[in-house]
Amino acid sequence: MGPTCQDLKMDNPQISRRDFISRAAMLTGGLTAGLPMGQAGASDPSNGNPFRVIFATDSHLMVNNQLRSEQGLVAALSAIESVTPRPDLILFGGDLTHESPQLDFPAAEQLIDRFLKTWKAHTDLPTFFTFGNHDLVGTQNASVDHDDPRFGKGLYRMRLDLEHNYYVFRKGGWRFIVLDDVLPEPGGSYIGEFVEEQLAFLRTELGADSQIPTLLCGHIPSVSVLPNLGICGETKTKGANIETPASLLAHNTSDLHDVLNATKANVKLVLAGHLHHLEQTQIDGVSYINGGAICGNWWKGAQKGCPEGFLVLDLRSDGGLTAEYRPSGWKAAV
Repeated sequence: MGPTCQDLKMDNPQISRRDFISRAAMLTGGLTAGLPMGQAGASDPSNGNPFRVIFATDSHLMVNNQLRSEQGLVAALSAIESVTPRPDLILFGGDLTHESPQLDFPAAEQLIDRFLKTWKAHTDLPTFFTFGNHDLVGTQNASVDHDDPRFGKGLYRMRLDLEHNYYVFRKGGWRFIVLDDVLPEPGGSYIGEFVEEQLAFLRTELGADSQIPTLLCGHIPSVSVLPNLGICGETKTKGANIETPASLLAHNTSDLHDVLNATKANVKLVLAGHLHHLEQTQIDGVSYINGGAICGNWWKGAQKGCPEGFLVLDLRSDGGLTAEYRPSGWKAAV
């Protein structure tokens, strides 16, 4: 059994609910916001009530409430609270805040504390968080002390009381494995990588029980065609080579795929954020879903057709699942 995490339990009362605003969007793979996405291992609907999970990602709460990012986050939480039947938990895909890599420690503390205060004030659903590249602290600020325990990923772990940024928990007959695929690079940059420590953890965890339906979650996608389409970043051709920046996609996804194949585990779903667009790819019975973004185009409206929103996942004990992207109804000020 690997690292575990206690969920962040919210105690504050719900705020007033907002109706969802249904609107069509041009989304990769023909997916349409507000309508069900493709099912993965569809199950018998009479086989008990599903376990309902909200996958929300990329809130990018900004310093000084720029672009009304705090109100946008509240609107997303209100929309989540309006989902019926009521969800059982929220899985968050990373990038809680926006400017943390550029900030000093007091400013970064203030920003993440404001995020957590806002979150707790507007939902009491158990929430499990994933680390995102914008959650790094001080990595692009030359004045901060790199030996301070708050540097890099330290403040995030402190505030969320995590021993590791990767962990496992079981609920609703499913196993949830949260991974940290953000690898800081010298000079303040980062790449997407599944480091060996986490791959070893994953081999052990999946090998210990290969039957239970399993969901993996990281921030940077392991699979995506969005860069190829020029929707999120850009894939470039150099001679006979096609290159995708490792800041957009995990560069060693083949290592993850090898672990899944070797353990023959019952992995049904791999979730990610980062690219702020909705996408679903099916490979070897595993559904890879990149789940849009709460903030859309960084609080400036829809991200090239993908509105601000979140995923509603219904997970059944037999491994069947359905996914639906719900726009939050947020109206950007710009």
